[in-house]
Amino acid sequence: MLMNLRIRILTAFIAGVLSTPSLFGQSLSLVQTPNLSKCTGDTLRLDLGITGNALAATNRLRVWIAPGMPSSFTVANSDTLPITEFQSYLPLPVGTDTNSVGSKYIWVVIPESITASGFYSITVKSSNPSLWSDTIQMIVNVSPPAVITSISGGFNNLHTGVQDWGFCANDTVTLFANSGQNGYQWFKDGTLMPGQTSDSLLVFNSGTYTVEVSNGVCTKTTEDTIVNLFQPSTTVIHKPGTMQTIEVLDKNSLIDSVGFCDTEFIQLQGPNSSSAGTSVLYQWLRDSIGLFGQTFVVPVKNAKQVSLSTNEGGVYYLETVWLPGGCPDTSDAFWLFVDSIPDTEIQAVAWPGQTTAALTICENDSTQLAAIVSQSSWEFQWQVRFPAGSGNWTSIPNETSDKLTVSTAIVSGSAEYRLIIDNDYCTHTTSELLVTVVKLPTIAVAPADSLALCAGDSVLVGVTGSSTSYLWTFPGGSYSGASFYAKTPGVYVVAGTNSNGCINYDTLEVFYFTVNANAGPDQTVLPGSTVQLNATGGFLYYWYADVPTYFSDTYNPNAQTVPTQDTTMYVVEVLNSYGCFDTDTMFVYTFDPATLVPDLSNVMNVITPNGDGYNDVFDLSELVRADSCDLLVLDRWGAQVFEQKRYTSGWDGSTQGGDPLPDGTYYYLLVCDDIIRFRGAITVVRP
Repeated sequence: MLMNLRIRILTAFIAGVLSTPSLFGQSLSLVQTPNLSKCTGDTLRLDLGITGNALAATNRLRVWIAPGMPSSFTVANSDTLPITEFQSYLPLPVGTDTNSVGSKYIWVVIPESITASGFYSITVKSSNPSLWSDTIQMIVNVSPPAVITSISGGFNNLHTGVQDWGFCANDTVTLFANSGQNGYQWFKDGTLMPGQTSDSLLVFNSGTYTVEVSNGVCTKTTEDTIVNLFQPSTTVIHKPGTMQTIEVLDKNSLIDSVGFCDTEFIQLQGPNSSSAGTSVLYQWLRDSIGLFGQTFVVPVKNAKQVSLSTNEGGVYYLETVWLPGGCPDTSDAFWLFVDSIPDTEIQAVAWPGQTTAALTICENDSTQLAAIVSQSSWEFQWQVRFPAGSGNWTSIPNETSDKLTVSTAIVSGSAEYRLIIDNDYCTHTTSELLVTVVKLPTIAVAPADSLALCAGDSVLVGVTGSSTSYLWTFPGGSYSGASFYAKTPGVYVVAGTNSNGCINYDTLEVFYFTVNANAGPDQTVLPGSTVQLNATGGFLYYWYADVPTYFSDTYNPNAQTVPTQDTTMYVVEVLNSYGCFDTDTMFVYTFDPATLVPDLSNVMNVITPNGDGYNDVFDLSELVRADSCDLLVLDRWGAQVFEQKRYTSGWDGSTQGGDPLPDGTYYYLLVCDDIIRFRGAITVVRP
């Protein structure tokens, strides 16, 4: 029978519905896969197409299935399939869009509630608008039952607190699957077990087991059955309780030993069961020596509890049986030494990265002292005697561990140290160790901690102090010695080392005074004009030129001058308040348009910038050649309207900002290497 219908609607003949187009021209289509066949529980991928217009954003798709061929499909005889995944693959990009026009994949699960194999029909319905796809057909085969019916040789493993079966070491477990099927294949931890193809399996190892059952057409896998080898762990610990003298002597994975005074009893403790429904049986054992000196293990009389109280030395064991399952185990040996309290001394311990420990340190350094043997139950107190050799020992506050970091934070110089160890039964005082503290060398840079230089200058710097050697490090280099000339700005670090290898440091910062001379921009003037100079960047100024020239005041940053030739280079020297100077230059070009006599045989005198490709730009390339030249263009009143540094292309009659100039005659200068190479007139005519 088909699964119960969740939603029932009026019986309709689906083929008729499919032939009715949407009001908006949409339609749904399913691709029929030839010889489509699935088993119950399988995942089926449907290939759905949406044509016409896109479906509404609120649209939802549902997949319907009914027994029989497509021609007999009715809603009344159908049910919906759960959609597990949806993917749109056309148009790109791939996504989860369920509404747009294109091709989609829909993944559904064939329900295991189907109990009859045969032909089934599948169709897809949209909700907004309400559309039915065409109906495809497939064969549904009922999968066989798959279950592990019984387990032999194991026990319900309550020890782990999970759903599993247990077995003891050297035991096995047999798993049985439902019989009468066509084929079986067993798996361990998801991996096929070659040759394990019967309805039972003998288990030797822990793991998760399943069996795949086949009826000849379909296969089905059982749920996981977890089988674990249960290996109990019997550990023995000691419970000091109120004991005052107990000390742990040795403890690792093979042996546990303690020592204590014979005036006290020690309690040994075994493990308890950890899960509900479990229990443990106990028997304490100990080594014994026979008449002929042979050693053998015997039960301790009346010792069948989880704990044992004793004050007798020897080697003890605990034998346990864990229920359910009855798995046995025996603890490692636990050694009891009565009246065995060790002594210990202290030693210097090397820091990480050091190869040896030091008892002589610099006053800014430290060393570490530690007990050679240390037990967690002991109490420690470090003491110091300062000065060394005096008669008084003082306890160091808060230093109550088995290690001590020695530095001048404890006392200011060399001193003796020792450790008092108290276990509330015995007190042990170690021998003393002398730690010698060497003072740091004195060091001071000269003449000051920071110095300022003019660019290009240098200064003699040095260091004084009690060091035997000095090493300077600074940006870009280093220097070994007491003094040298510094000329590079930056931080200079000097390290002074004395005869004991102790190092002290001092620093010196060297920086430049900044001077930025600015003579102002280049100027172009008419012959005989007075030029206003404007310099900035300093405290004192001095003007001069490359030729004899008049200045109103050579020390005035805003002096006036009258050029005496076509090109004059002016230089200003600027001095700051610290005596550092800088220079800058500017050029003044003298130009008289009235004296121009253009050479029309070699140079253009008219341009027509209308974009027709003829005379659109002013070309001076023959005059420039490969030189670096500047082009200046002036109007008839001598005002500059255009300038091109390092002239590379023709002028098109525009201003510096790219705006077209009015038609008319303009004057130009071609300046190469600060010398006027050519000057003339150019007429702009826009047809």
